[in-house]
Amino acid sequence: MSENSVVTEDKAHKHHNSSSNRVLRTIIFVLTPFLMLVITGCICVLALSKPYASIKAYANIIFKASSTDTTAVRTENKYRDDDAPVLSREVTDEETEETHTMIYPYYGDYYAWLNIESIGFEDVPVYSGTTNDVLANGAGWFNGSVYIGNVGNVVLAGHNHTYFYGLWNCTEGDIVTLETEYCKLTYVVRELIVFHEDDETYIRPTEEDILTMYTCWNNGKLGMSEYRIAVICDLTEREWKEVEQ
Repeated sequence: MSENSVVTEDKAHKHHNSSSNRVLRTIIFVLTPFLMLVITGCICVLALSKPYASIKAYANIIFKASSTDTTAVRTENKYRDDDAPVLSREVTDEETEETHTMIYPYYGDYYAWLNIESIGFEDVPVYSGTTNDVLANGAGWFNGSVYIGNVGNVVLAGHNHTYFYGLWNCTEGDIVTLETEYCKLTYVVRELIVFHEDDETYIRPTEEDILTMYTCWNNGKLGMSEYRIAVICDLTEREWKEVEQ
C-alpha cells in the first residue's frame, strides 16, 4: 500500500469519527434538557404528593359552592331525590321559650359550615353523615348525635389529611362557630382528648351543650389510625335565624 493511500485512508477515518462525534454531541445536546425536565417533573410530583393532601381540603373549599348556595350542592346528593321535600319543624328554645324553625337534613345533604379562625378553618363544609364518600366533600355530622341547634352533644368527624387537617392545633379558649341555614352556634374550646376508636364515650349524647370534633390521630402524622383526637367545646351562644318557608 502506498504512503498516499495510507494518508487518505487515515483522513477518511478521522472525518468519519468527527462526523460521529458531532451526531453524538447533537443527540446529547437535544436529549439532556428533555431528560432533566422529566427527572425534575418526577421529583416535583413526588415532593408535592403529600403537601397536596394537606391543601386539597382548602382547594375543594375554594372551588365548591359558597355556604349560602346550598341548592346546587344539594343536587349532588346521591342518597335522595332532588325533589324531596324540605324537612322542617317548629322547635322551642329551652332558654328563651321562643319558637323557631329547624330544618332537618337528609343523609348526604350539605348541612352547615364550620369556622375556627385560630387554626385557619374558614367555612369548612359540613355534610350529614360520616361515610367515606360524604367525608370526601367536607366534614361530617354524626347522625347519632343531636341535630345542630338542639341541646346536647353535636358530633363532627373529618379526615386528618383533608378537611380536618390541623384540627389538633386548637387550644383551650379558641372560638368555634357552627352555622346552618336556621341557626348559628358559638363555642369555646375546652380541651383536647386522645381516645381509642372503640371508645364511644365522646360521641355519646350528653345533657350539656357541647361540640365534639374528632379525626384520626397518629402523633401528628397523616393517615388512618386506631386512635382519634377530639376537640371538646362548650356552647356560649345560640342564635336563631328567620327561615323562609
